[in-house]
Amino acid sequence: MRVLLVGEFSGVHLNLMKQLNIEGIHCDLLSDGDGWKGFNSTITIPKRQPIKGVGKVLFPLLDFFGLAGLVSYRDNRKLIDKIERYDVIQFINPQAIKAFGAIGNLLLFRKLSKKSTKIFLCALGGDLHVERFYLSGKLKYSPWSNFSIKRIMYYYQNLSFFFPTHVVLHFYVTNNVKAIIPSLYEYKIAYKNHRKCTSIIGLPIDCDDYNNSPSEHSGPVRIFYSKKPHMGDYCKKGYEHFDKALKILDERKISYELVTASGVPFSEYKNLLAGCDVLLDQTLSYDRGMSGVIGMANGMITFSGNEPEIEKYYGRDIPCVNAEPDAISIANKLIDIIHNSTDYVALRAASKKYIETYHSSKVISAQYVATWMDK
Repeated sequence: MRVLLVGEFSGVHLNLMKQLNIEGIHCDLLSDGDGWKGFNSTITIPKRQPIKGVGKVLFPLLDFFGLAGLVSYRDNRKLIDKIERYDVIQFINPQAIKAFGAIGNLLLFRKLSKKSTKIFLCALGGDLHVERFYLSGKLKYSPWSNFSIKRIMYYYQNLSFFFPTHVVLHFYVTNNVKAIIPSLYEYKIAYKNHRKCTSIIGLPIDCDDYNNSPSEHSGPVRIFYSKKPHMGDYCKKGYEHFDKALKILDERKISYELVTASGVPFSEYKNLLAGCDVLLDQTLSYDRGMSGVIGMANGMITFSGNEPEIEKYYGRDIPCVNAEPDAISIANKLIDIIHNSTDYVALRAASKKYIETYHSSKVISAQYVATWMDK
């Protein structure tokens, strides 16, 4: 079997590619590295460069009509034309290569669709279906919870999914794939009435890349705060609640060590994470993203999405602290961990075991192969 994965989301396709190749399935990855995260690929598209000067004024207009990124697509067309046939091609998102824009991604999808009879779509990274679901108000909180007119530019990417050409791209892709494979609870619920939606296939991770045992040290509890560098992420991931919780700890003179990594390459991010005890991931998600999975793989006490609906859906207990958008609740949980860290040894061990059981690349790749073969 020959597989081509298109686009990247926090290392999901890279981890999947590595495991498939280990198992003797030829797999390539076409991506731009997921922007500043800098993930590797076998077929590399240059990431979109920062927009400067008059380009900042023109970009929203060009993007609205789907024209932004067409130059980048044109510049990489020869590379795309050289891509051979594959048994399976899977896109991470309808807009798999951000640098290409809506029309560029439509052209990419049409061109690659001719190189395989089995085309699949992951539901990851935000799209029209998911944003409409968030806005329906069916969840008690979502990435839109902090939206206001004053913050409208921080939600530009989310709003762009409603631009006419982006809508055309979304429905063209979803109508022309064999199946849509969600990787998180919110995505599954957003697509639950779509006839092509499969069961959730979790986020894959190479467990050997992370600590064999939880970190041990004699100093204060180390809290890793995975705050991203953009204000849009600050609003949509609910970082303000972590900030307020940490302020409460400081006001009460609680001793801890804070480690941050804002906008660093993924390799450096992993190194900083490895020696920490607690991960503050996000507060406006029902399920865990890749940062949460990585924290648990390191045997860390992970504050991320873990609403009761999640455990009910999966039918199992998940050793993750549900980080709701409530600073006082978060602060109280952190204080208990800091004062009684030995009481959390079992939770940390369970976190690592959970990821090995349900998120290891070997387990997840087998689920993908079974889905591809079934369609």
